[in-house]
Amino acid sequence: MSPYKAVAGDTAGLEEALARVVRLAGDHVGALDSGMRYMAAHAWVGGGAGPFTQVMGDQRARLQRAFETAAGQIADRIRALGGHAAPPSLSTPLPAAPSAHGGYAGMDVEAMTRMVADLERAGHALPAAGGLLSAVLSSAGVSAMPAQQVGDVGAWAAGQVADLRRRLTLLQRRPDGEAATAAVLGFGLFGGSAPAPGTIGDLMAAAAAGDTSALEKLVAAQNAGQDPTLAARVSAWWQLLDPAARRRLIDTAPQLVGSLNGVPAATRDSANRAYLAQRKDAIAKRLAVLRVLDESLAKGIIAADTWRRMSTRREIEELERQQRQIEAVTESLAMGGVNGRPPALLLALELGGLGKAAISFGDPDKADSVVTSVPGTGSTLEGIGADVARAGTLWDQASRSAPHTKTASVFWFGYTAPQLDAGILRADTSVASPHLAQAGAGPLAGFLDGLHATHQAAGTPRFTVLGHSYGSVVAGIAAQTRKGAFADQLILVGSPGTMAMQAGDLGVKQVWVGESPQDPVADLGHLPLSGGRHPISGVLQPALPNGPGPFGTDPSNIAFGANRFVVSPTRVSGFLAFTGYDIGTHSGYWNDESISLRNMGFIIAGRYDQVTKLPTPKQVPTPTPLPTPSQPPARPSSEPVASPLPAPQPSPTPPGD
Repeated sequence: MSPYKAVAGDTAGLEEALARVVRLAGDHVGALDSGMRYMAAHAWVGGGAGPFTQVMGDQRARLQRAFETAAGQIADRIRALGGHAAPPSLSTPLPAAPSAHGGYAGMDVEAMTRMVADLERAGHALPAAGGLLSAVLSSAGVSAMPAQQVGDVGAWAAGQVADLRRRLTLLQRRPDGEAATAAVLGFGLFGGSAPAPGTIGDLMAAAAAGDTSALEKLVAAQNAGQDPTLAARVSAWWQLLDPAARRRLIDTAPQLVGSLNGVPAATRDSANRAYLAQRKDAIAKRLAVLRVLDESLAKGIIAADTWRRMSTRREIEELERQQRQIEAVTESLAMGGVNGRPPALLLALELGGLGKAAISFGDPDKADSVVTSVPGTGSTLEGIGADVARAGTLWDQASRSAPHTKTASVFWFGYTAPQLDAGILRADTSVASPHLAQAGAGPLAGFLDGLHATHQAAGTPRFTVLGHSYGSVVAGIAAQTRKGAFADQLILVGSPGTMAMQAGDLGVKQVWVGESPQDPVADLGHLPLSGGRHPISGVLQPALPNGPGPFGTDPSNIAFGANRFVVSPTRVSGFLAFTGYDIGTHSGYWNDESISLRNMGFIIAGRYDQVTKLPTPKQVPTPTPLPTPSQPPARPSSEPVASPLPAPQPSPTPPGD
């Protein structure tokens, strides 16, 4: 007789244990079901909702498997002793997964609050249930591991509660009194559940602890423009960061904080102005030292070789250039706060080389309409005055077009623009090559991500990007990396192209094009510079005369499919007058009282019925010429036969003339 063969009465204790496990499961196996139902009902949509739902679903499945494993072990023991017991099914129906993905779309705060309360109950109940289950399994002589798993699920639920409750409180009433942004709602509620939290999450944690190198890596990642969710995650991280930690980062690395997309505009302005003042003072002190050294070297007071003298002169020249850049930025900021304009905000600053900056008239976080202007060829930081003035003029015109709409006009110069003295045939820096535009598209896309992320949702804002000259190539490439999420509309003026074949390829709701008939740069879209690069030198080669332009279809071409607004022609002057071109028209789209400026103001304000548009000609089929009396009618044929057009005949003279 087998030692495990026993009378039925020997299994009674195990059967009672199995019944207790089933009762415990009935009370607790659905502890996370309500949370799954809330998520399935779109209590929170987009942002980190999908990853959080997945994590909670995994914990729910782990809980149910633990109870099923516990019951299965006892059932196996009963059968081994000759009894009868079928492993029970202790799972509950799984609610449908949420259907929305991508960026933040909405949240039901009341439903989320109830979910947090349910998680709190699960956090208390499951560890207790795990203790009871452990006792039952031990008495039945089977592994107590399932009980540990039940307790672990409870610990996970409890671990969510304190953080979620704190975040919900912040979301409903932020300490600074401002409304919560969509980024905070989308990513701040469940910070660890944002897509791919690994590397970026580690950088944010290190930066919060004061690691400025981590902050520098975050800025580098945003400038690559590869992660469309990064600015939203930065926004949530920054706004939920302890105020003392924010202050430390601003004091330690103001330029990095000021450059970080996702940080509120007012904070970026404060940090960048602090950096501007620091650099102004530091450069002045360093130049004083270098000039004394240079004079001593020149007089032979200090012995030096040629290399040391040249090195000193180069450093002096670079610092003097940065002084000019600081002066240009200071003068540009002074254009705000006058004649009804709002104060200017400094949203980005990089000194040295050609330099980079972003300046806004009005706070883009609070505006109903935000227009971002991207300048073109020849742009430098020390020469930004004219371009910043145009951004101010756009604010003036858009505000006149819609006086009750809060507008922000941003000048963005965050890329290396081609310079005319760099040589037109150099593939890496030529104005006839898309290379620099491709490099600048990532930073522009990241900057727009930041404007979306920090905008305080008081309504539905209108985002416009205006690309001028080569800046329209940058804007066109950036738009194609963020289809449907870059901007609501593009305005292209003096544009040679966007690297798109049709307006629909840009992924925005509307594309508007303004082109002066005398603008030679805009007509680069017609030039045959698409023959590729020489395999050895890398320079651009000419193509066939009728080939496409170097930047895709000319936006002013009807085939491109954009809305075209009227730009008044101007009187041609200068040495190019005989060609019909005038280079001055390339910068004349913002001229006071011009129809192009009025049209741009109406577009930015969304008053499309006021825009003076160029008509789109309808294609009229060419009539088939009638045969002359001396020609017999053509016979039907499967192949078309070209018939000669009849010679024009003079009209008969009316009687009396």
